[in-house]
Amino acid sequence: MKRKILFGLIALLGMFWLGNLHQVQAAEGAGFTISPALPQNQIDKSTYFNLLVKPGETQRLLIYVKNTSDQAKKLKVSPVSAFTQNNGTLGYYPNNKKDNSAEYTFAQLASEPQTIDVPANGQVPVTFDVKIPEQGFTGQILGSLYVEDPNVHKSGGGGMAINNKFAMLIGVVLQTSETEVAPDLKLMQVKPGLQDNQAGVLATIQNFKPRLFGDMTLDGKVYRQGSNEPYLTRHEKGWSFAPNSHFDYAIFTKEALAPGTYTLDLTAKAVGKTWHWRRNFTITRQQSNAIEEKLGRTPQKTPWVWIIIAIILAVVILILLWLIWRQRQKRDLWSEVKGVIQII
Repeated sequence: MKRKILFGLIALLGMFWLGNLHQVQAAEGAGFTISPALPQNQIDKSTYFNLLVKPGETQRLLIYVKNTSDQAKKLKVSPVSAFTQNNGTLGYYPNNKKDNSAEYTFAQLASEPQTIDVPANGQVPVTFDVKIPEQGFTGQILGSLYVEDPNVHKSGGGGMAINNKFAMLIGVVLQTSETEVAPDLKLMQVKPGLQDNQAGVLATIQNFKPRLFGDMTLDGKVYRQGSNEPYLTRHEKGWSFAPNSHFDYAIFTKEALAPGTYTLDLTAKAVGKTWHWRRNFTITRQQSNAIEEKLGRTPQKTPWVWIIIAIILAVVILILLWLIWRQRQKRDLWSEVKGVIQII
């Protein structure tokens, strides 16, 4: 019997907005730890890089990677730009979620990824140079130094194997001024789609300003055209938003998304500001069927098929009625003829 294979990813450490950090980051079973060497231009006592940098200068970031195992390790260290995940938390792992409002990103300004060899029970320093633009930049730039072991480590027993990949990170915040930039949001688009293998209406919200903020509440309602009763609703609170990023706020449905015209009513509140959007959108039969097929469900039959079938049935019934009427007319006429013949 085949052993069941489970793929697990040990929690990524160092997400400073989401919880407490420790000076040394470690995950049980990873076999390595990472720690930052904080420079003098550190803004506060955070244990991640929170730096006030100068325009035109090169900022050096230094971390120490320690191998706590008895075997040498080859690890990859990458500068990664932060983004906002669809569940309202910040992401600091490798991704392709670029935002068109970002003037600069951390991965763009930092030096290239590195592959390092760490001897058994040894420690190596790893440095990255971040080139600050000559004119500086407004607001904040977020990212991380992401350390991963590319090898898969097997564990488990009792007929079950677990394949673990280990990664850890140190957060990075850069700014050239301690003056805060006011955040601003925009509703980019509304469309039907899938998220976490669930159907729903996806509202893409963008923070197009270079400002990190949290404690955001979201209240979304979807109405059918001509109805005052919400068709779909979702309320969330305590969400975070990375600078110059976007995410898809999904308002889920357990049923198929019926084709038609709808209205989205969405409100976001954070840092003492309120944003409200109301937008009409259309779900086509093709979009609805595509979503159902991806979910492995049978798409709804298009109403036009049933309309055509109904028309055909109606025509057939009319023809049958006409034939019956013609038959009766012939019988009545023959009866009259026979009566005339008898009279004669």
